[in-house]
Amino acid sequence: VSLREEIRSIQKKLGITTVFVTHDQEEALSISDRIAVMYGGKAEQVGTPFEIYNRPATKFVANFVGTLNVLEGTVTDAASGKVRVNAQEISLQGKLNGSKSGDTLSLALRPEAISLGRHPGRDASLSGEITEVHFLGSVIRVRVGIGGSTVSLDTFNSPAAPPPAVGEKAEISFSSGDMLVLH
Repeated sequence: VSLREEIRSIQKKLGITTVFVTHDQEEALSISDRIAVMYGGKAEQVGTPFEIYNRPATKFVANFVGTLNVLEGTVTDAASGKVRVNAQEISLQGKLNGSKSGDTLSLALRPEAISLGRHPGRDASLSGEITEVHFLGSVIRVRVGIGGSTVSLDTFNSPAAPPPAVGEKAEISFSSGDMLVLH
């Protein structure tokens, strides 16, 4: 971490442009003003770390940068943005970009965009069952089986609330605005 901070400090002090090649995503995100994600010798996406992480242009970029939960969904009503995911329906109004009813989509959510249980401001939810719980100290990593898919999420450890148990029924919630539709 100190080498990263030193490189960033030198860049800023000297006001120089630096090309830094790395496969370490955390390093790339932390020291860059702009990132080019390369695939097959071509720039798949160029943007700020925020744009690359939160608005990936392609499925490759989304999978390459950070952790991603990918769910397959079928458009049930394109006009109203309804999508069926593992026999459960969610609304993705304004996110379907020309998709038609019956189209199959790859939908993706970052683990930090998902909450265990219902929460204010989270307008979409899916039900499932806790399949794994990993206590990591300040964070608890939970995996929830939803139909034939598994979703990972991280929740902060709270001494007042024990972690969920494997086998418990669970509901995950998220903002439909955080759902990525990958092409």
